Amino acid sequence: MTSYRRLLLIPLVFAAIFLVYGRALDGGFVFDDHYFVEENPAIRTLANTFRFFSDPTTRSTVSGLNTDVYRPLTLLSYALDYAAAGPSPLYFRCVNVLLHCVNVLLLFVLGRLLGFQALYAALMAGFFALFPVNVESVAWIASRSTVLSTALMLAALIFFIRRAQEGRRADLLLCLAFTLAALFTRETAVMLPLLALSYVAAAGLPVKKHLRDIGLYLALPAVLFAALRFFLLGRFQQIPQHMPAAGIAALPFLLFAKYLEVLVYPLDMLVTYTDLVLLRLHAYWFYVPFALLLCLLYAGLAAALYKRGQRLAAWGLFWILLTLLPVLNIAAMTFFMAERLTYLPVIGLAIALGAAAQKLRPKLKKYLFAGLAALAVLFTVNLQGRLAVWHDDVSLWRYDAAKNPWNFLTRMRLADALRSAKDYEGAIAELRVAVNLAADRQQQAVVYNETGLLLALTGNAKKAGQLFLRSAALYPASGQALYNLGKVSYLQGDMKGAAKYLAASLEREDYTPARELLRLLPAKHKPL
Repeated sequence: MTSYRRLLLIPLVFAAIFLVYGRALDGGFVFDDHYFVEENPAIRTLANTFRFFSDPTTRSTVSGLNTDVYRPLTLLSYALDYAAAGPSPLYFRCVNVLLHCVNVLLLFVLGRLLGFQALYAALMAGFFALFPVNVESVAWIASRSTVLSTALMLAALIFFIRRAQEGRRADLLLCLAFTLAALFTRETAVMLPLLALSYVAAAGLPVKKHLRDIGLYLALPAVLFAALRFFLLGRFQQIPQHMPAAGIAALPFLLFAKYLEVLVYPLDMLVTYTDLVLLRLHAYWFYVPFALLLCLLYAGLAAALYKRGQRLAAWGLFWILLTLLPVLNIAAMTFFMAERLTYLPVIGLAIALGAAAQKLRPKLKKYLFAGLAALAVLFTVNLQGRLAVWHDDVSLWRYDAAKNPWNFLTRMRLADALRSAKDYEGAIAELRVAVNLAADRQQQAVVYNETGLLLALTGNAKKAGQLFLRSAALYPASGQALYNLGKVSYLQGDMKGAAKYLAASLEREDYTPARELLRLLPAKHKPL
């Protein structure tokens, strides 16, 4: 096939992927999209470009969400989207799908560089394009860092491999540029030096010859980025999870085993894995032996492939391990696991599949391709169902509530989504379920406060006030419920009651809206 005809195939491949992911484009802002994109004033102007690199709080206006990670180029991509199309979820989602298309193309190029025939490089790229677990990364705007950093990491590796194969210095400089861009997009790019080193070993190239290139152009930028990130955030890890030492030691193995399950059987979808991981942590003495056995079998398979000359297939399996290392809670994270974190590891699975398929006996290949064709249909159907779930907040949390019926946080999120959709009766029904799932008095207080807000919206101020008082009694440290009670009193014209509750709210915590509302009261009702 001529180069001209190959170029013509690119728009056809992109069109096919957009056709499969078409349902992603008519969705709205979902979950954290509201905080990082829709309600983030920092991305509404390109004048903040330098601040993205110097001020981590530009990520979000929500306290606790804006200092967990440092991803300035991801923020810049949002700002460029906003400059081009304003607050249009269609445009933001379209860019994510386009980046997925770019990753499919780059994976094909990587396959060819690795020595795959065009057919097997295409098989590898097609497998990645349709893998159902990738939906969360592609359809969710807030997961832009995943698809964008993957594109930059693949580009960096492609230029490194070209440098290793052909010795051109220009490729090394391009590798450095894409490495820096990947690091400033998502911190998991720190694994690039190890991916490059493992490629050199898998390809049978002299390791010492390439150590200098890996050290100067991949490892050094990663170390400098880590130092800058620490300087700006003040820490390497996120909020540490409180658990016994045995649980901390067991968690990486439990998570790795679960990620392998997701990769081997990608047809079952979860939005939150919290309950499942907590179950395994609480009974780690039962689950850890199985996790360790699975890890040993995995290591044995990689070693066997390497010994039999299937070095690229073994490298694909090693790729999965390396790219999962940063998310196995070895350094504490604010959550345990998520499907978007498999987006980069899936590339390793695709490489292993492509390498193994190319080495199959000719008689077996016809069965392989028939099986892969059936798998492509199955993946596409499953993918459509996932895209429907990621359409809006109500769809997302209703699905997760069905999958995790005992999850308190999911019920609260579903209630909030229903409230935003003005389905107040549905929201109150979910809050009734949530209060029975609450694990402590603080969670019960949150439910009663939220229920009171909903009743106030529907005009039942008396009942709302009772629930606010109940919330305040359950969790005295918070002034939120008393502020809401003061606001209801103010709207009803009870200035004396408003002053009383607002003052009580401020005694518990310095809440800015309470202070602002107190200023609006007539002077005779303001506390001295």
